[in-house]
Amino acid sequence: MGTSGDGIPSEPARQVTAEDNAERDKREAEKNATKASLNLQATAGPAAVPTATGKEPLETAQPEAGPKNYQAPAFDAPDSGNPKKITPILESEAEFVRYKRQRTVNWMGMSVFVFYICALGFYLWIRIAKTLDLGQYLGYGIFVLCVEVMGATTVILYGTNLLWNPVNEIVLQESEDGVGPGKLKVRLPYHVRVLVPCYKESLEILRRTIMAAYDAQLPEGCSRTIYLCDDGKDPKKRKWVDSLAADVVYVSGRKRPAGEMNGKSGNINNVCSQMYPPGTRVPGSELICVFDADQVASKEFFMKTIPMFDGGDDVGMVLSPQCFHNLNLHSDIFNHSNVHFWEYMQPGYDTLGFISCTGTNFLVRSNALLEVGGSPQYTLTEDFALGMEMKKYGWHCRYVQEYLAIGEAPDQIRNCYQQRSRWCKGHFQIALNKERCPLLQKRLSWGMRILYMSGVWSYIVGLTSTPTFIIIPLVTIWLGVFPIVVSWWAALGLTVYFIATNAVLYYVKSIKHIEALWFANCANQLLFWTYIKAFWRALNSVFGDKIQFKTTLKGASMLMNSAFRDLWVPGLCFFLLFATMIAGLIELFTGSTVSSPLAISVVWCVYNALPHFLVLWYVLVSKGISLQYLCRFCILLSFFCGSIAVGLIWGLYPRSYSFKDALNYSNFFLDAQKVGTLPVDNPVTWRSDAMTYELGPLDRDITGGYLQGGPAGNLKMTHPTAFGIALLAWGLLEFPTGYEKANATQDTMYQVRWGADYLMKMVGSGTGSNADYLEIIYQVGNYTTDQDYWGRPEDYTLARPYYIAGDDVGATNLAATMTSALAATALVWKSSDSAYYTTLMTAATSLYSYATTVFGAYGDGVQVPDCPDVYSAAYLEEVAAGDNVTACTEQEINLNGSAIALYNDTSYYDDLTFAATWLYRATGDSDYLSQAEAWYVAHLYGTTSTSSDNFVGGEYRYDWMDQYWASNILLATLTDGGTFHAQAQSFLKMWVCGTDEVILSSPRGRAWNQYSPSLGSTMNVAFLAQVYANYIKPGGGSEAKKAKRYSCWAQTQARYALGDATHSFIPGFGKDPPTHCQNQAASCPASPASCTAVNGLLNPDSNPRVLYGALVEAYDGDVDTWSDTRSLNETRVVMEYNAGWQGLLAGLNELSSGVWEQCLQGQGIITKDHAVC
Repeated sequence: MGTSGDGIPSEPARQVTAEDNAERDKREAEKNATKASLNLQATAGPAAVPTATGKEPLETAQPEAGPKNYQAPAFDAPDSGNPKKITPILESEAEFVRYKRQRTVNWMGMSVFVFYICALGFYLWIRIAKTLDLGQYLGYGIFVLCVEVMGATTVILYGTNLLWNPVNEIVLQESEDGVGPGKLKVRLPYHVRVLVPCYKESLEILRRTIMAAYDAQLPEGCSRTIYLCDDGKDPKKRKWVDSLAADVVYVSGRKRPAGEMNGKSGNINNVCSQMYPPGTRVPGSELICVFDADQVASKEFFMKTIPMFDGGDDVGMVLSPQCFHNLNLHSDIFNHSNVHFWEYMQPGYDTLGFISCTGTNFLVRSNALLEVGGSPQYTLTEDFALGMEMKKYGWHCRYVQEYLAIGEAPDQIRNCYQQRSRWCKGHFQIALNKERCPLLQKRLSWGMRILYMSGVWSYIVGLTSTPTFIIIPLVTIWLGVFPIVVSWWAALGLTVYFIATNAVLYYVKSIKHIEALWFANCANQLLFWTYIKAFWRALNSVFGDKIQFKTTLKGASMLMNSAFRDLWVPGLCFFLLFATMIAGLIELFTGSTVSSPLAISVVWCVYNALPHFLVLWYVLVSKGISLQYLCRFCILLSFFCGSIAVGLIWGLYPRSYSFKDALNYSNFFLDAQKVGTLPVDNPVTWRSDAMTYELGPLDRDITGGYLQGGPAGNLKMTHPTAFGIALLAWGLLEFPTGYEKANATQDTMYQVRWGADYLMKMVGSGTGSNADYLEIIYQVGNYTTDQDYWGRPEDYTLARPYYIAGDDVGATNLAATMTSALAATALVWKSSDSAYYTTLMTAATSLYSYATTVFGAYGDGVQVPDCPDVYSAAYLEEVAAGDNVTACTEQEINLNGSAIALYNDTSYYDDLTFAATWLYRATGDSDYLSQAEAWYVAHLYGTTSTSSDNFVGGEYRYDWMDQYWASNILLATLTDGGTFHAQAQSFLKMWVCGTDEVILSSPRGRAWNQYSPSLGSTMNVAFLAQVYANYIKPGGGSEAKKAKRYSCWAQTQARYALGDATHSFIPGFGKDPPTHCQNQAASCPASPASCTAVNGLLNPDSNPRVLYGALVEAYDGDVDTWSDTRSLNETRVVMEYNAGWQGLLAGLNELSSGVWEQCLQGQGIITKDHAVC
């Protein structure tokens, strides 16, 4: 035997005889007679008879006028959307119970769904209330939230299918004697007309489909006719069909209209118009079954589906799922298996009464199809439209959850995209048609309208959410903009919602389905561009553009020349995501801090890149075993990424610090440093009166004040105390709301009063030849003897000598600093105690007059040894390098007990500028402003012959030694002068941007000055930054941007001290706070136990007393690690360190929630905040 051109075996050629011709004619006559008998004869109206051309009705071409409006043969269409009520044809309604739709509650699915709804509500509350403080990026955040809500609606719609389980009855065969198996019986003698529409599919594919339908078993009393509906008019197919039995019919001859929308529907309707001419009465036993050209039915197909029509005469359709012989379920990246649809959605639809026709492997009652006007031709998705039309007319559907037919999935990427594009365009066609849009169908209940709209909505969500969530990590890494405020609340909400969402999306009846459900998500990410194009074309069709039906090619016809035109989108996505991931990793490992948005975005890039990587592998490398293993790896990696992202949120979210608590703790530290007769309400229970025996000149009372701490130990140093009091008062004046919110206003007012009262005690009139001068005590206590003491202040009994600034050289810097402190304190108390204000101003003006009468720095009269500062970074580096460095000996530096070497300030015009400015602010007298400007110029250029200033502003520091930069900030806020603004911004730029060797930055972002490297010095500058930001912010525009940058930098420094450095620098506050701070009172055991250097200073145990609120020195700013050791300078606590720190905390306490999170925005790889830097 040979093979014909169409693949059909052929016999060897032989001579045809007359007997052969006669036998052939006889067979054709019998076949034609049989076919004619299979056409319905009208019980009322015209019969289906051969036409005048001699052709049978099934071969007559459909008129070009378009699809017919078929009359409903058995009943009229209802006027409302109520379900159809049909009188049973043969039996009473009670006898339909056997196959009627039934359902039971799916308690597990319902629990998961309810959990999701609750989690969604909780998450949305958090998102709206806690994560949208994004400042200028609020619009971006709202957009992403809207996309999230859109996605949540699709989860809800999917979740409704999990609420119920359909009751699927087992179709039993009945025997006549009731014993043993028998034949399956049904109520009616159903006649199944199997339609196999085709166009260009190969005969090889069609042969399998038709023969399988022909061989499939039928219930007892049922019959079938198979129609090959060939729109391609292929003579080979006709020849093959003619060789078969009489109940297999070839139908062709239809002339396809130009620009036809849906050829498959036109093909089906052409056959129906010939089977059921208009006016034909069609009984309920007439069924139509549709198989796509590649769908091969199992032998049980009809045995499982036909009995479902016994459930009632309103059962118009019976569906079964699809599966594919050429599909590997372990590498189904385009989700051809559609497990989530067939195993979870369609059963749910069955319980809800929703008809979701899928175009093949379904049976429809003929009179139902005719009533709705045939297969819809107004859309590319005739199956979806058919289900909706049938529901409008009150028909119902049953779903048989068994794979009863197997087909062939598109294998080439072009065909995959083309098929999904057709589905998507068809749904949009319906939604955009005001006559067909599901939401406008009055015959449908609102529940059904929503369900029929859900398919369109899922495409809208897919084309919106997928690119959005691809772009988000790219925007975060490159541009530094994240759409939510990452916080503890965000971590909680995202965790709960992540669990709930995955509980719904990965709710499975079999663990094997997890893989398939992951592929559903994978396909959505791969197809978003297809959905976008489909939507655009459907939208254009509303305005007249034509959309044509494109069949999904099967078999050998699937092979395309090239798939590269379909790879540019996944290729671009993968490249962008991979490059961004690498850039993000570099930023993570080289940046100053590990930002949670940055880290999460890196993981997000990995997650998003997986589907695109798989499709590139699928097309360019292999579809075989390597792809299977790669898919399994990617599935595990995606779940790992999700878990890691959640973990990163918890591990790296910006901690929320209580500036209020830290501020109040700072006052606690100041209370712990007080000496003299303490207030009765002093909150430090382990402190009491101390050093109450201190007397000055003429036995003047010089008790009170604050212990200096640090290297000065139990000394009281006037200059740094005045500096600290001025800063405390400035903070009260600049940030009153911050203090009020912390309920710390009153406490801090009394702190500055305590200090101001002590400063006034330090001033006395000269005697003898110095009667015209003031005597200013700059130190109380002997530095030499104090070095040998370690114990409680209350136990201190050593002599407390006083040290007066030399009259021969003046004390301009000291007097000016004290003037600033008293004037600032006077302003604090002006409204609540006018008498005290007057007292302070009198003392301040007196000191200022003295400072401007005898010019000189009080340290000029002291011969300080010329030796390195043992606390400087340069000295420490030399020592570490092993260099031979000569340090000052104790005898050289003690200077008969004076510690002036520790506070040897030799410049004073900066102090005069600061003092005059405060007097101007306190009095409003412009003469003080003029003097301030004169001192300002003198400090810069040394225009006065008595100037001892060598301009030290180049050190960019703010401490007791240099008040020039603080003067610029204060003058800028009082006068709005351009010079002061320029200098202030120049100073802050150095600190914020770190563009000079003077100002450096630690790996975790702490700025520090190599000339004044203590953490307290940094906080003083941060205070200035917050003051200046607060002033220029209302200006808007570029000034507002600068203000934000200054404030954000200040917050960075404060957060560093509170715990962003991985530990806190504040005892009793935050994570891993210092426990060994170098403070004598805190290190001593409870009284009456003795306290010495042995059990105090050198004791390795933690301090028995927690010195809440003290900012430790943390001298080495070059590194973020430090040693919490009491004997080291890093743990020293000094009064003036806490003054600027407290003011900074008050300023930050005024800010609204979410401000810090706004600071994290806009700092990407390619975009930096250039407002300052």
